[in-house]
Amino acid sequence: MNKTMMPILLAGAILAMTQGARADDELITSTRTVVVDTRSADGTAARAWIQRHSPGFPPRVPAEQLEISRTVVIGPDSMQRASGDSLPIPLPASGKPGEVISFSSQRTSGLESWTYKWRADSKGGGSWSLIGYTFKYLDEQER
Repeated sequence: MNKTMMPILLAGAILAMTQGARADDELITSTRTVVVDTRSADGTAARAWIQRHSPGFPPRVPAEQLEISRTVVIGPDSMQRASGDSLPIPLPASGKPGEVISFSSQRTSGLESWTYKWRADSKGGGSWSLIGYTFKYLDEQER
């Protein structure tokens, strides 16, 4: 990838945000996506977060970029905090019910992705649970 295109792609990814509303209970889902260089501090932190939350599925594709998406569910009582709460970076130690974090990397040799959902427990805490993992070699010679 052309290095002069990297800032443009990153700026576009940071601005990418989708919202959907449910009229019955006025909940809004907000998703923000960023693309980070895996060699940067954010990229290193993201790979460590993946390793910590799913040690059985560590990053295997040596990608240069990692796309990170964070989706939050916003209720009427938290509308004021909506935009700040949904930033993917820094990655959260905890979450809110319904919150999802996804990571995706692709290279000519293959693709890999992880999806986590915040699972609240009865004590007011919770944990990030891996709910989806994909790994696929695209170029058999790279195996």
